[in-house]
Amino acid sequence: MALAENRKRARSEGEKEARKAAILAAARETIAESGFDEVTMSGLAKRARLAKGTLYLYVATKEELFLSLFVAAMEDYVDRFEELTDPGTIAEEMTRAALEVPLFLPLFARLVAVIEANVGDQALFAAKREFGRQGARAALHFAKLLDLPPARGTQVMNTLMMALQGAAQFDITSRRDPAGVPEDLRPMLASHAFAVSFPPAARLILSAVR
Repeated sequence: MALAENRKRARSEGEKEARKAAILAAARETIAESGFDEVTMSGLAKRARLAKGTLYLYVATKEELFLSLFVAAMEDYVDRFEELTDPGTIAEEMTRAALEVPLFLPLFARLVAVIEANVGDQALFAAKREFGRQGARAALHFAKLLDLPPARGTQVMNTLMMALQGAAQFDITSRRDPAGVPEDLRPMLASHAFAVSFPPAARLILSAVR
């Protein structure tokens, strides 16, 4: 009897994980096709082939779903950063990883004002704990790369990530169709592109600790 119950529980947990994966995949597909503003709970349920009521068992709001997507993106970003072995390429590699990890930049740009402001405490605190774990990994690697005390490595990492988030926010404006932007403003918006603005900011921060 106990064995049968364990098997049933295992299948149930497997189904839960499969549904979570389907929901996240549905969100990624919708964002890629139509953008963040077009994500709706009913649309996600339909794409994930779930009843709308079932969807709400896993996520309360679309912002909570965005938060889950960013937790996954941040983990991927830190994984890539930990592969870095040359301290002279930190700015370039941080830039490359931010551009390559799916949805990392647009989610980071929306994290505080849009996403975290519209989720419940339980989801927010769980995400913050995960960010803390990932941040500790990144800070330790910073300290090793730059031969710094752990506390100093944490300071450098935090400063770089704040600069990265700011650059991600400005990057949104750079993606406007130039045809709809007054000609005198086009150079300004072009300078807001993440690949243009973040590397020199990161190099400036790093120059102060070397």
